[in-house]
Amino acid sequence: MISSKYFKISSSLVKNYNHGIRLFSTSNYNSGIHSNKSTFDDIVDFQNTIEIRELPGNVSKNDIKNRFQGLQTSPSSIKMVFDEDHGFAYVTFPNKQDFCKALDMKAFEFAGKNYEIEALKSNQTNWTQRTSYLNRTAVTNHLWKFRGPHEFSAKEVIPPLETKKPSDSYTEIDLFFSSDLSLREMYLSPYGNLRVGRFLEDLDALAATVSYKHAEGGNRKLTLVTASVDRIKLLKPLLPNRDIKMQGMTTYVGKSSMEVMIKVRSKNPENEQWENVLVAYFTMVARDPILHKATPVNLLVPQNEKEVKLFKDGERHKHARMSTSKQSLDVTPPTEEELQIIHSNFMIFNEKIKANTSSDQTLLNNNYLVKSKDRLIEFILMNDTVTKSSILCQPQERNMNGNIFGGYLMRKGFEIAFTTCFTRFNKSLPKFYAMDDITFLLPVNIGDILTLESTIVYTQQIPEKNNCYYVQVEVNAYISKPFENQIKKNLSNVFNFTFFCNENDMARLNQQNSETPLTTNIEKRVLPQTYSEAMRYLTGRRLVERHVSEDNNQTETEIWS
Repeated sequence: MISSKYFKISSSLVKNYNHGIRLFSTSNYNSGIHSNKSTFDDIVDFQNTIEIRELPGNVSKNDIKNRFQGLQTSPSSIKMVFDEDHGFAYVTFPNKQDFCKALDMKAFEFAGKNYEIEALKSNQTNWTQRTSYLNRTAVTNHLWKFRGPHEFSAKEVIPPLETKKPSDSYTEIDLFFSSDLSLREMYLSPYGNLRVGRFLEDLDALAATVSYKHAEGGNRKLTLVTASVDRIKLLKPLLPNRDIKMQGMTTYVGKSSMEVMIKVRSKNPENEQWENVLVAYFTMVARDPILHKATPVNLLVPQNEKEVKLFKDGERHKHARMSTSKQSLDVTPPTEEELQIIHSNFMIFNEKIKANTSSDQTLLNNNYLVKSKDRLIEFILMNDTVTKSSILCQPQERNMNGNIFGGYLMRKGFEIAFTTCFTRFNKSLPKFYAMDDITFLLPVNIGDILTLESTIVYTQQIPEKNNCYYVQVEVNAYISKPFENQIKKNLSNVFNFTFFCNENDMARLNQQNSETPLTTNIEKRVLPQTYSEAMRYLTGRRLVERHVSEDNNQTETEIWS
């Protein structure tokens, strides 16, 4: 358990029925860290850096500096982070020569005991049980510490596969927001709502824990990664004054892949009933940590009618993914209906906008306002909606495998998508509706430069709700590796977010102002200008149409029974 020197224990958090273990939620506490120590947040450079582990709490920077006399060091090049009474020291040298000399010393001697000196690597998998993931939420931190890291050996004998029940991997998390104000503060957004991005981190961590519990057995040691997120759909708002319950379970298993279903409920304080608010489906893949190849996982045998139904649903989801992949606009042409939509957009661009001669055209907020039949349409050029952000991937954002945490990538993707949507639909706060077809193509390593490019690719006005829209935002994540002289950016992740936007609040205010009648009841549309943009437009349209179709499909409600 983490020492109260850094955290305070507030309430029960994780019920692990498989092992009869309870974990606890934590919230940040003013720990009064010694002035000669710093947090792991400060460590940014893996080049020419050594690591010394399991140091006692009374070691100072001067002790370490004295050990490396004759080598170029400074107080700012020595970083220290402590968890309980033990910690780590990281010393960065300005050149390879001093770095190698430090490694040749083999050990750091203090108080009659030797502590091994090692090179710090960005892909470490052997972080000790004492590691604290200081940038993670209380949920993610405890889930990771519960699982614990693994030491892998090529000499290990692979044990035979086991047969498990869905209930064997069941994990439940409770977040007591109604009574734990410190915990609530960790999840609050600037607007008083709960941060969806934080929940995405927790959902990913929970999915990994559930899949680990199913895949592992005996001495079986695997690396499990998030391959894709098929869908995360928000049914009701996440309210900050309500307790939250997360429930995860393995529902389907292929050869090396697993589907993990996570349900989230919130407790209505008026009637004490748990209401359904979110459902998520993760696809996790097992990999051999030595061979770095996909490896088989334990079998799954449903035990009752409900589990059989969920297993069949998982199989259906798998076939749907394969079908969607085959019908992707990257490999197949659009349908006749979709071609007609693209042609209509092309005609609008050429006749109304590109020609720039129509008397029906007006500029509004640097967008094109066009009169079409009996309504006004504000056309927003797709390229004008692009928002970009570059991030240096820091070591404190690592996961248990030493790569950048997938939940962190989803959070950053969501935050830039929300910002992109809010910039164009700013009459009220955009509401997160769903997240689809998230793919993890390449691992993101510590030290990579992560570039996020967010674009509104499609908007659809809701017929029965004037001035209300579905807004589809696509976020592409690219990585580059400066130390490897890689100028080219490689696509690592694709995120698709759907938001619900209500422009009615501002429209009602405008109707009261006779000087601005033009800006009321205006339909907003994203307009692609190139063939590539047109394909992204149609992909966004397909996602929104799928949501509308699923909303009319009541069979999905059976998962909550």
